[in-house]
Amino acid sequence: MAGIVPRAHSPGTDVFATPHGFFVVRSDLGCFLQAPECHSPEAVEIRGLHPACQGGEHYVGDAAGSSVCIFRGDAFHRTTDLGAAPSPDALPLHPTCRGGDHYASWGGRFSVIFLARGVVLSVADLSTGAGAKEMLLEPASCHGLYYYARDATHLAFLGVDEQRGLYSQVFSSSGHQEVFPVHADVASFLPGGLSLVHRGTFGAWECIKLIQNETDGPLPGSHEITRKVGCVEKKLANWTFSRAGSPAPADLSVALLQAQFSLPPAYGGLGLRTEQEEWEAVAEEGEELRIILQPRQKLYWWQYHLGLGNWPILFCRCLKVTRSPASPDNLPLPWSDAGDAGV
Repeated sequence: MAGIVPRAHSPGTDVFATPHGFFVVRSDLGCFLQAPECHSPEAVEIRGLHPACQGGEHYVGDAAGSSVCIFRGDAFHRTTDLGAAPSPDALPLHPTCRGGDHYASWGGRFSVIFLARGVVLSVADLSTGAGAKEMLLEPASCHGLYYYARDATHLAFLGVDEQRGLYSQVFSSSGHQEVFPVHADVASFLPGGLSLVHRGTFGAWECIKLIQNETDGPLPGSHEITRKVGCVEKKLANWTFSRAGSPAPADLSVALLQAQFSLPPAYGGLGLRTEQEEWEAVAEEGEELRIILQPRQKLYWWQYHLGLGNWPILFCRCLKVTRSPASPDNLPLPWSDAGDAGV
């Protein structure tokens, strides 16, 4: 089963919750998702991320208020709206609060999660490290992909497995635990989520034309090659784009698909770059070829396409010709950096 890309391998991606809902930030796409709950099928909205809010290493929402902290290096900025510019004044992170794998804010305190040590450092102030306390993470809670404060008394993490798919597990120091399935409209926005929701991606060669000479002499002739080029429009999720600054739905779909195809197979991708392909609405193109076929010769024309689930999505422009019914053994697209690195 392909998984969701963890925060550590997806710079600029994070999740948090405030009284205004559950948020997923995709700095790489320049936007964020807001939903009432991670398991809610209603009112899932996409909003534009202000340029000054992009490029954060962590995004930490206050589970009891409206404040959001954006971490960069050893400092952070505050904002109350990711669609607007944050405070220009950077606040320093205390040395004891630096280098956390995840951060959360709940109950008037901040939590710094160190997964390798299996501990949560709780502080009253990120800049001073005041009131520092540590608590152990249960072993089962040390393998989350993203951590956040669900409310003023509970931490939570996102995980994925074969049985439950993508889920949110809520826990507290008292031992209370709950598990909620993450709704498909929320999961689809996370890196790797499209593959998880739509059951995989694929790339395949398709034979679109066969011409042959069944005689014992050379055979000249004209042949029409017709192919599809472009992107098939497909609704990826039930999102709304109601506010100013939101990306255009078609632009977001293309960006999410390009990102998904670029991921390695471990996260449901193909490790291929597709930005150079034609991403406009799919259209048919015809081309006339004049060919002299040798006696008993067959020529096969192949086109490569990529898809989501069982649905072809992107028809590539490049055509390959073979003399046998076996599909080409090379790919017409370059490897992505993520695919090369196996991230």
